[in-house]
Amino acid sequence: MTIDYQTLSELELLRPEGIGMSVFEVVDRTITAGGKDMLKSKFKHPLKEKQDIEKVQELIKYILLNREDFDLSRFVKIMDRVEQYYYSKVDPVVSNNKIGMWLEGIVYQIRSKSFNKTIRHGTGNAIHLVQLIYELYALFQTKKFPVYLKSLLVELNSIFQMAPFKQLLAKGNKHSFSLADLYFYDKVFRESHKKEMLHLINFVYELDTLVSRADATKELKFTFPEFVDAEDAMLEAKDVYHLFLKDPISNTLVFHPGMNFLFLTGPNMAGKTTFLKALAVAVFLSHLGMGVPAAKMKLTTFNSLFSSLNASDNLSIGYSYFYSEVLRVKKAAEILRQSKRSFMIFDELFKGTNVKDAYDGSLLVIEGLVQWNSSVFILSSHLLELEKEIQKKPNVFFKSFESSIIDGKPRFSFKMVDGVSDERLGLVILKNEKIDMLLKKPE
Repeated sequence: MTIDYQTLSELELLRPEGIGMSVFEVVDRTITAGGKDMLKSKFKHPLKEKQDIEKVQELIKYILLNREDFDLSRFVKIMDRVEQYYYSKVDPVVSNNKIGMWLEGIVYQIRSKSFNKTIRHGTGNAIHLVQLIYELYALFQTKKFPVYLKSLLVELNSIFQMAPFKQLLAKGNKHSFSLADLYFYDKVFRESHKKEMLHLINFVYELDTLVSRADATKELKFTFPEFVDAEDAMLEAKDVYHLFLKDPISNTLVFHPGMNFLFLTGPNMAGKTTFLKALAVAVFLSHLGMGVPAAKMKLTTFNSLFSSLNASDNLSIGYSYFYSEVLRVKKAAEILRQSKRSFMIFDELFKGTNVKDAYDGSLLVIEGLVQWNSSVFILSSHLLELEKEIQKKPNVFFKSFESSIIDGKPRFSFKMVDGVSDERLGLVILKNEKIDMLLKKPE
């Protein structure tokens, strides 16, 4: 699935550490540094093919049922040590025969303390890692495991059948390795079979990300979505909610066949933007193969996820707020031309210009978007006049967020209902905050 930096930022999927909450921080349960980095990479590149997502989903479900088989705690300390060793700047010995290795190694040890540390500790840790992975591999061989795990194990098997690894594993865990052995395996791990060693390291990290997604799904009480095959995009979300909220109000949304454009209205603070984010986050998490914050969800896969919620001016290159909005819509159009199926959300198009231009521009964009039947769109807007122009389009439907005024104060249910809301609460909110009184000049 294609997802750009602005969408990652607007949906708060990933953020620099220490700058606000992110979806990643909420769902991350990895226990290794490498696993955490790999999960971040998966956040930037979600899956898009139904069969690939379902393979991962199947394995995550399997992990939840057999969690005791996926205890990776013994890998935590050793992974950092092996990474340091693997990327060490100390070169292996040059010789290829054991006597030459031994003589050369003695000279290197005298000349360099770092070489001695790399060989004695680094190679030893790498040997131990190979043995630990093989123990896990042997355990899985006794189980009936899903297809995705089977493909990972087939790759492991091809490595373990290679002569150096086969000989190493035959020695057993209690074997005491001589210096000559360490020189030999150091050359194997960091030279002749460096690629295979990296693959073993990444196998542990891959398992860490899978277990993390399984644990998050269980602990956060997420539900696994159902993916369906369909020519046009479809999406049904029952009781979807935003996972940042302590006591969230859930909402249900169904894009019925032939209806792929939602025009969403409601006053400020009623919950429109939060809902847009909640639904987009659920679509995103579903493409990671994990559960989603909803009671039930059914959807087709999407090739791209796109949001336009918070445009900003860029004075350094001469972009005004309005022009930044225009460029964002242009980006959406380019994605639609490249992507077979997209999920796109827009919050109040063209806020940076006058009402007339905003109306005309929004109508132009809507009339363009509704042509793409294979994608799903949600646009929230305060331009209620647009309803008259777009209500005749067969694939457009209307929802709004409820609001009311009780005792002069706005009240929000944060529930979505059918139709268009003409409620305007901006002035009420301003007066409740006594802005008019604060601005009144003393006599």
